[in-house]
Amino acid sequence: MKRIGLSGRSGFLAASAVAVVLAGVASVATASPAHDLTAVTTAEGRFVAPHDLKVRNVTDVVEQTLTIQPGGDTGWHIHPGLVVLTVQKGTIVRRNADCTEEVFPAGTSFIKQGSVPLNGVNEGSEPVELHLTYLKPKGTPLRYEREAPKYCDFD
Repeated sequence: MKRIGLSGRSGFLAASAVAVVLAGVASVATASPAHDLTAVTTAEGRFVAPHDLKVRNVTDVVEQTLTIQPGGDTGWHIHPGLVVLTVQKGTIVRRNADCTEEVFPAGTSFIKQGSVPLNGVNEGSEPVELHLTYLKPKGTPLRYEREAPKYCDFD
């Protein structure tokens, strides 16, 4: 058997070319499709405006589905950390303690963060289904109850 040796720059280039080809083959060879896997998308929405998310001290993630019957509401509250909400069915009206209201129909997502209390209200004739992902500090509850503002006229 005759050995061929490459040295210097040509040896380096040849070895590099072989390494690139082998890396390409290895990455193709190690890829594999999922097997015995079921993925269910439970909600999908789009933010009404882009967000740059910044949260601190987040350790816990909790997911929850809320159903609010017609005429029902969440009660006045705030959240520690950040909550991403997606409206799967119906329309939710978010009443804020600064006396503003925001309307989010099915297919929209929004974020709740901060210390301004809110109350989510179903003013429609069908149940509202919300999917929530809470990002919160360790040991904190999902929400803190608050008094309804006395100076807003929502009715």
